[in-house]
Amino acid sequence: MSNQTNTLEQIRRETRDDARLYCCIKELYEQGVPISDLKALLPDIRRTKEQLQIKRMLENNNEVLMSMISQEMAFLLDAKERQEELEFKKLDQLIRQQQSYRKAAAGAGPVKRLKRFFLPA
Repeated sequence: MSNQTNTLEQIRRETRDDARLYCCIKELYEQGVPISDLKALLPDIRRTKEQLQIKRMLENNNEVLMSMISQEMAFLLDAKERQEELEFKKLDQLIRQQQSYRKAAAGAGPVKRLKRFFLPA
């Protein structure tokens, strides 16, 4: 029994970072599960625990990446909207300038001279 107690103590030390795991193993031991069976489970339990930790880290990283991507997309969309707005302003300015040139040309053009010639003021 002393050997089994030592083994249980070793398991407790090896799993000190997870008190719940130790409590479960101790409870199984007290229910009659042989210590050798419990000891054989430790590598699988550790592997599962590590996989869960990795999964949580990946999920956390995914959340951070999604947030970063979302912010980048919002920035790019804002930049595109600003660029489009500038292009529309330039286009509007060119249209107004063209209208102004046409109006000036119509005022001093040959039709106006002909009107003055045939229609005295």
